[in-house]
Amino acid sequence: GYIAFRFEWQMAAAAIVALFFDIITTAGIYAIAGFEVTPATVIGLLTILGFSLYDTVVVFDKVEENTRGLRHTASHTYAEEANLGVNQTLMRSIHTTIIGLLPLLALVVIAVWILGVGTLMDLAIVQMVGIVTGTFSSVFLATPLLVSLKERDPEIRRQSAKVLARRAKQEALA
Repeated sequence: GYIAFRFEWQMAAAAIVALFFDIITTAGIYAIAGFEVTPATVIGLLTILGFSLYDTVVVFDKVEENTRGLRHTASHTYAEEANLGVNQTLMRSIHTTIIGLLPLLALVVIAVWILGVGTLMDLAIVQMVGIVTGTFSSVFLATPLLVSLKERDPEIRRQSAKVLARRAKQEALA
């Protein structure tokens, strides 16, 4: 709801698809590894949804900033500006992922291997997988899906055609 209100429905739809991807992928990896599903696992799954949504909102905020007023220019397409937004936030997403993984690794080492508290392993493993999956989906799934949805908009198509026609004209003159 917030994304549709703050940004636009295409961003909300892309974010929801990314969240489904995160849950299905994380649960699938968890099942393939043969881990038991516990209440801690469910808590971990819900936590990664928040992490993934936050990362997607950060990327979408930059995309929205880059594409604001785009319809009145003939220099870049929506897809190019969305790609620029991803590139501008990529290192931040990677750093956030690493910073999120470090305490979870410490949790596994200290709580599980040293102290032998097995229930924390469920929480740590599902969150580690989910954080990596959430970062992947924010960058490589949500934004490309957003671009695909936006390119169905006739105004975006006209603006992209205008940009490409301008480039073709410049290449012909060169």
